[in-house]
Formats: sequence, C-alpha cells, structure tokens
Amino acid sequence: MPLSEFKEIFKKEYEHYCILLDKAQSKQQAIMENDIDKLAEIVSDEQEIIELIEELESKRHSFLNDFAAEEKTAGKGFSFIELMAFMPEEKEEMQELKADFLAVLDQLQQINEENKQLIEDSLKITEYSLQVIRQAVGRENVYSKNDNSDLFKQTNHIVNKKI
Repeated sequence: MPLSEFKEIFKKEYEHYCILLDKAQSKQQAIMENDIDKLAEIVSDEQEIIELIEELESKRHSFLNDFAAEEKTAGKGFSFIELMAFMPEEKEEMQELKADFLAVLDQLQQINEENKQLIEDSLKITEYSLQVIRQAVGRENVYSKNDNSDLFKQTNHIVNKKI
C-alpha cells in the first residue's frame, strides 16, 4: 500500500479544513451583521464539509490500520514521526503540511470560540431586551380606557391575542 495515498488523504483533509476555516470566518461576519439567512446557509455548508472531513478521517485511519498490519505493528499504531521514517523523501513536505494543518486547526478553534462569545453576547442582549419589554408591559397602560373593558386589561404577555 503506497504511502502516497496517505499523503493525498492528508492533503485533502487539510484543504477541507481550510474551507471550513473560511466558512467559520464568513459565519462570524454573518453573526455580527445579524444575517440569519446567510448564517443558516453557512451552517448547512459547514455540515456538508464536516461530513466530507469525517469520511477522509475515516479513510486515513483505515489506511494507517492497514499499513500497520502490513508492517506487522497492528494495534501499536504510528506516530506522525514514525510514519515519516517510511517516507524520507517527503518528510519535509509532510512536516510543513502538518504544521500548516495544526495552524488551521488553531485558527478554527479561535474563531469558533469568538463566534460562541458573539452568540452568547447576542443572547444576553436579547434576554435583557425581553426583560425590559416584560417590565414595560407590567406597568399600567398609559393608553387604557377608564372602564373595565377586557380589551384594555393589563396582561403579563408581550402580545395580547385579543382583537
């Protein structure tokens, strides 16, 4: 089983993570712009990319298990450094790819944390706004009639369903 197959799988996985990073950055912009439609589209795209990444990851693990069985080290597994011993002519390129891959993963984690914080802040603002509205609804209605009509009775609801 040629190790070039591992290299191709690893490169494709890296490329898909780069696309996912781009989507995460776009998602951050959509969150800041409160563009719900764009956000939904990005999340859907991300799901497709994640599914592709999972397939590639599965292929990579399967390849490594098969390779370990061929090398009679089944169950032991290989570290990246140990695997590079089998591909000395591509060691430098693979190490650069690994470093780039790790950098993309770090950026992705950072952006996801920022997006999480943006969403939490947005929820806090929304909850505060709802609390202010609820408090305003709880006050005596300035525009009520002086009679006891059900139409203008004070409610604890934001929207009165009565017409």
